Amino acid sequence: MVIMDAPQKLEFPCDYPIKVMVRAQTGVRAAVTTVIERHAGAGAAEGCSERRSAEGNFAGLTYTIRATGPQHIAALFQDLRGIPGVMLVL
Repeated sequence: MVIMDAPQKLEFPCDYPIKVMVRAQTGVRAAVTTVIERHAGAGAAEGCSERRSAEGNFAGLTYTIRATGPQHIAALFQDLRGIPGVMLVL
């Protein structure tokens, strides 16, 4: 029998990674960066890493923001999902 530990609760404020899967098309990354910086402050997107799919049709973007609470994360996710070309936000 395997006993799983209960997931840890986040203590805010904390560094919080956000992964955004997007279509590799002009302007999508810039739109995502604009939303990230609107919610997390200027320069929040500077450490973004990008990984393209094998055929170059999609990209995975990873940002780390300083989250202030669950509502902060929820509002950011909602705005990111509204961007045309964004397929998934984790």
